[in-house]
Amino acid sequence: MSGQREADAFAIALQPIHDADDHHVADRLVYRHHGEGVDDPVAATARALATIIYELNEGKRLGPRELIIDLPAEWLERADLLPSPARQVIIGLPRALSLTPALVGTLEQLRERGYRLLMPASSLQGDGRAFAPLIDLIRLRRPDELDGDQLRAHRQRGARLLAEEIRDPERLEHFRALDCHYFDGRYLAEPAFYAARPRGRHGNRAAQLRLVNELYREDADLHRLFELLIQMPHLHVAILRRANSSQFGQGARQSDLKRAMQVIGLNELRRLVMTLSLASDLPSSKLKVRMALIRAFMCRNLATPFSNIDPENAFTTGLFSMMGPLLDEAQDALLAELPLTAAVARALTDREGHLGALLTLCEEHEHQVADGGATASTDRLQQCYLDALDQTDALMSRL
Repeated sequence: MSGQREADAFAIALQPIHDADDHHVADRLVYRHHGEGVDDPVAATARALATIIYELNEGKRLGPRELIIDLPAEWLERADLLPSPARQVIIGLPRALSLTPALVGTLEQLRERGYRLLMPASSLQGDGRAFAPLIDLIRLRRPDELDGDQLRAHRQRGARLLAEEIRDPERLEHFRALDCHYFDGRYLAEPAFYAARPRGRHGNRAAQLRLVNELYREDADLHRLFELLIQMPHLHVAILRRANSSQFGQGARQSDLKRAMQVIGLNELRRLVMTLSLASDLPSSKLKVRMALIRAFMCRNLATPFSNIDPENAFTTGLFSMMGPLLDEAQDALLAELPLTAAVARALTDREGHLGALLTLCEEHEHQVADGGATASTDRLQQCYLDALDQTDALMSRL
């Protein structure tokens, strides 16, 4: 038990960054693990990015602001995991880097993709001067960290300055005199801290491994990906959040998983899945996933004869009626932030409308089955339930 508490003792913060006019234009991602040290910097970074990019609701995320991420060297080898859009991301490079041909190639590729690179001024001294042509922003911790000639040389090639450790107005004025473009905003506002979600909410592990294999096939099959993702509640919710974020917002709210996958596209789906997979290491309850899928399929089966009820909305209603327990979160709070259609939301919160009626029928039948009082197999309701059992077992057996 104590081991789990230590695993979950992970905090992240968005440190505000301001421009010369004191406008909040960017945030620096800060993350810390409390307790035992982190042996895997890739997983730690993934967990922080997962929370900021994929798990916070839209009101707490970046919006149009830029994001500064200090990456460990190991992440430079996993450029496919970097968040998008690239134009919004500034990558902070580690202080101790050896400029090898392979690293030069990696950094050039990152810049070609639209990412900007940030490096401490102290790392651009001596042999580190060879990095200068690749660096877009320079981190200054003291106003005198670079002399006049160095500042002019960096400015001539288009580099910008980020002032940090601003402790008092006098130090701020010294940085302003250098025409810095960015200022560590702590002198104006404290960082916003967020608790990272506990790890281990990604559905069963076998499905997750199959999902990764399918994602990176040249002929990745959207339907196959859907079948796997529907068994992973945490990824399902993250995809919906991402599809309805400011970056991908299409006007209409996306609450259907298949449509949401199409909106974000295969490359973003790969980034999301791999980042969240690296951030966790425990499977969710397979039994809970099975129960939720049975209810979802039963709702869809009941909706099939009715032309005025969308079967996929019925499926979503059934599945999301158990999403809170699946993710170990308060159901009402989770539903309030998810991009569900009005009809689905009313069905889930108040059991209203056609979808609410279907969900109520499913729940009542589940109670009858649990009590041993289910009707004969010729009954329409029971037949929909039995079909849902077969559909769920067929889906989960394809692992």
